[in-house]
Amino acid sequence: MASGLRAKLNAMKSASAPAAPVKTSAGVLVKSSRIPLDKAIDALSPVGLRRMGWTGGPFDPRKCLFMDTETTGLSGGAGTVAFLVGAGYCEGDSFVIEQYLMREYADEPELIDRLANRMDSFECVCTFNGRRFDMPLLESRFTMCRMRHRWRELENLDLLYPARRAWKLRLGSCRLGRIETEILGMERHGDLPGSEVPKRYFEYLKTGDEGLLTDIIDHNQQDIATLVTLLIQLNKISAAPEKLTDQRDLFSMGKTLEKQGEWKPARELYHIAALPRPRGTLAALTGERVAGMANWRQYHLLRRSGDVDGAIQVLEQMLQRRQMPGEACVALAKLYEHKKKDCRRALEYTELARRHGVDVAELDVRAARLRGKLTDD
Repeated sequence: MASGLRAKLNAMKSASAPAAPVKTSAGVLVKSSRIPLDKAIDALSPVGLRRMGWTGGPFDPRKCLFMDTETTGLSGGAGTVAFLVGAGYCEGDSFVIEQYLMREYADEPELIDRLANRMDSFECVCTFNGRRFDMPLLESRFTMCRMRHRWRELENLDLLYPARRAWKLRLGSCRLGRIETEILGMERHGDLPGSEVPKRYFEYLKTGDEGLLTDIIDHNQQDIATLVTLLIQLNKISAAPEKLTDQRDLFSMGKTLEKQGEWKPARELYHIAALPRPRGTLAALTGERVAGMANWRQYHLLRRSGDVDGAIQVLEQMLQRRQMPGEACVALAKLYEHKKKDCRRALEYTELARRHGVDVAELDVRAARLRGKLTDD
């Protein structure tokens, strides 16, 4: 899917006659492009969307505007301007990408007007970090241009948050470019880094060289196209996370479902994530930490659901595999004392916890209480 999108974009660029966009009579540079639409966009799972965080009712991708901005600064603020706004949408069998770029600051009202006209036709937007950056910035620019009455507060499906929940444990940084490379199998060649965009635009304003804009527009175009691919992929793994193969992703999706109250499927994902990998493999060396975290979450879910025996079984498995042994011993001591009413076993696990670096003061209090109960019996 990702390689197909890359091929479509390359073919689209090769077929484009001018190297740079053509200036409209009003001053704003406008570029419109079309690529074949991935049909999977029309078969998004409602379950997957809900798990991704969509709360806006039935989601119609053909009434969604995919948006991304290029700005004069990366930190926002009153002086930051969105000099280029890209908007993509589904039309028939094509995905249309429209880009509006102002040649000078005086062109901003026209850009805002064009964007407002486009937004009027849609019910929601899809962004990447648009909830905190792009959309608030655009709203402020509408106000600054005295066009606040044209602003529409659209429901925002921001893909940054489900992407972080799914892949932060594996990737660390969830920048869009890193997700493209590591998750979607896409590699940008010769792409202008986002951090360089403001500098390039300021250079254009000084020189008037429109050739400086080409890389900015290409960068923005790729970001818009990637949103569709990312939405499809996130929806796919959210709808059927049990099909994931990476241990870290299984655990991450388990945490997502647990936080959303889906305890049973979360526990199933933790169980898969905790399965031992073949010894001697890199997965076995790096995966025991994740397996320990997954077993620990399993224990908590089993305890909350009232399955004491299941919780004890998981904790004892953790001890056998030396996963968080101190925490496991303390948890076992609590279960045997308060749930199984077996103070002797509870004391055994309390003493065992001493060998694994658990706070001695806490253990002393627990041990004294358990010995007292055994004496009374």
